[in-house]
Amino acid sequence: MARPAPSVERTVKLLKFLADHPKERFSLSDIARSLDFNKATCHAMLIELVNEGMLIRHPADKTYGLGPALVNLGTAAALDAHEALDIAKAEMAAIHSDLQVSCVAASAVGPDMVVMARKDVDRPLFGYLPVGNRSPIVPPYGKEFLAWAREAEVEAWLDRADPALSEEERAGYYRELNAVRLTGYHATTFDQAMMLARIVEMLHGLPGAAELQGAIEERARRRHDQVHIDPEEDAPTAIMAIRAPIFGPSGRIVLALGIGQFPSGLSGAEVQHFADRLVEGTRRVTETLHGNEPFPQWARSIEAGGRLAAAST
Repeated sequence: MARPAPSVERTVKLLKFLADHPKERFSLSDIARSLDFNKATCHAMLIELVNEGMLIRHPADKTYGLGPALVNLGTAAALDAHEALDIAKAEMAAIHSDLQVSCVAASAVGPDMVVMARKDVDRPLFGYLPVGNRSPIVPPYGKEFLAWAREAEVEAWLDRADPALSEEERAGYYRELNAVRLTGYHATTFDQAMMLARIVEMLHGLPGAAELQGAIEERARRRHDQVHIDPEEDAPTAIMAIRAPIFGPSGRIVLALGIGQFPSGLSGAEVQHFADRLVEGTRRVTETLHGNEPFPQWARSIEAGGRLAAAST
């Protein structure tokens, strides 16, 4: 399986470091020390990024900050999401009214997921994330944004897992992403959401908290299967949320809609109806945007029963 080139990894690491401190400027020594880079290599990277307009070098104090080209890229992504949201809001309201559930719109901005809008029910909101909330897209979370992505993007996502994933685990994630792509949605259970939203509060200050937290994080890391909704199941399900993407004209996911806060005691058939209604809505918004759903090369390889493609697409 392809691995990012070391120079690309270093460049991404450098840009993410500066993006995490958008209002600050750093000297060559500051950056090299913070990222544990060789100073000469770091200097060459900075010069190239300055030449491309990604960074600005301030002549007086010789420090570096985000440049206009990089800011424009981020702004363009945000504008795409806001334009999609203008159209998606009517669909969010319809889904909320039809299903009596909360509907949330989120966008991927760099390595983070940002909550863009909410339409909530009156029932208690578990794991509530307010508009504007940012959370990192790291395995096993964010599959609704990665299931249609190029292999290089999937690899970068998998590389953000902590601790590092084994080759078997990485291959498992590709199969799960393919399952999300085939169904058109990503479903999560109450248990998974609990581990995401409440782990810190639950463990803080308890004896042995560090060991317990490590065990739960390991469990969450390994439990990355796409939840299977069985329409024939009459017993109440444990589904917590269902999310589906909205595509722009370039084939990039500009927004994802998620539904949750379901009424209690839903059968498998009822949950499947909810999932189908969500996908129907996101596809309607995609059509309005003249969006295109891509078919990544790695998915083609899995469907053919072969090994994952070694090269990025």
